Amino acid sequence: MKLELRKVTSSSGILSMLTALSLLWLALNFNGFSVLLCVSCGFLWFNYVSTKKRIGDLDIERWTDRTRAFTNEDVVIHHRICCTSADLGVNVLSQIKVAGLLTYNILDRTILLKRSQPIVLQAKTSFSTRGRKILTDFLVVYEHPLGFFKHWAYYSAEQEILVLPKIMHLESFPSRLRELLPGTRSDFKLLEDTTQIKGVREYSNDPLNRIHWKISAKLGALYVKELDFTAVSNTIIYLDLNLSREIFAKNVWAQIRKNYEEEAVLATSSIVYWLTHQGNSVDIVVVAKEILRRNYGSTSDWVSAVELLAMAEGDENGPQIADELTKDLYNLNPSNTLVIISMYLTDSLLPLLINAKAKVSRVIALLIPYGFRDPRYKPTRTYEMYPLDMQRLTEKAKLLEKEQIIVRIVRPNQTLQEVFDEIQGY
Repeated sequence: MKLELRKVTSSSGILSMLTALSLLWLALNFNGFSVLLCVSCGFLWFNYVSTKKRIGDLDIERWTDRTRAFTNEDVVIHHRICCTSADLGVNVLSQIKVAGLLTYNILDRTILLKRSQPIVLQAKTSFSTRGRKILTDFLVVYEHPLGFFKHWAYYSAEQEILVLPKIMHLESFPSRLRELLPGTRSDFKLLEDTTQIKGVREYSNDPLNRIHWKISAKLGALYVKELDFTAVSNTIIYLDLNLSREIFAKNVWAQIRKNYEEEAVLATSSIVYWLTHQGNSVDIVVVAKEILRRNYGSTSDWVSAVELLAMAEGDENGPQIADELTKDLYNLNPSNTLVIISMYLTDSLLPLLINAKAKVSRVIALLIPYGFRDPRYKPTRTYEMYPLDMQRLTEKAKLLEKEQIIVRIVRPNQTLQEVFDEIQGY
């Protein structure tokens, strides 16, 4: 991408003062020294004008090795700079906008431009947060060797890099399989193929004919067969990034919400990635500052879903998930698994979950107020306290788990996969 000159600014304070003093000396005392000083000032002003023209006539191009990247993944940004008029020693700075008006330099280097000999500069950077990052100004600075004047040339062309949330590895997700396909096993007994074994897992109240006796004998514990599916799931995910109106101590939870937002986006993107790679269809609704909706009926369209999640941003006074879910109830059908991911739900939402369950095969509400454990690390003790409304919701929902209304508070010392394995048995 070719960068266009936006403006050139200059500072000539010392040169202007020297010129004024030279003219004053010439007026008061006309001699060879005063004339020589005035001539020297004239040469400096000529150099001032010529370097200002050169710094404004540079040919600058910029390109990146990728326009999409995951968090903490390296992105290499290239700049090609050429001066066609004369040699020029300058300092160059390249800026990137990361959040609103916040910018920082990704390149700060002093270079010597030879006439008609382009220089290619590389800058490697990475981003710890998701979202749009905008490459903006490229600043070229020329300063006279003796400090008499200085020029700043601003070249600009906005170029976007979209940083996606990282995908976390999942082994399974407890969605209900209701849309029949040949060759895979459903979670209800229909067209089950016992000859297609996908893997094994630990025994948990399974029928005895599911036990894999050879593996159990080898490992010294009971393991059961995991069979392939004869069906796929149609999962609808509601991701709530906003603060609930019913929440108490909003100032405290507003600070917690910022960390929750990143954890919830990571969890949702990982779920979408796993489901689509298993051949399932996923719809997603993000309740944020703006309601973001997109249909991912294509079994391989996980990239678009993650791009949508990368741009989502929650708010303390945004739309409410209960309002959005109420409007969408008529679209639900018995083949759907409804998943709600939120930071804080109260027991007042339970009637809405019951109404939703009347339409779908399973309702799963995952509450992640304090995040979850990275599976690479061992669990530790936690002492977090949960609001009474949230506890009441989970206690009431326990009575409805057999009816496939499952509410789980994810604890900070749990991994998501551990929570999903708990739900899988229902």
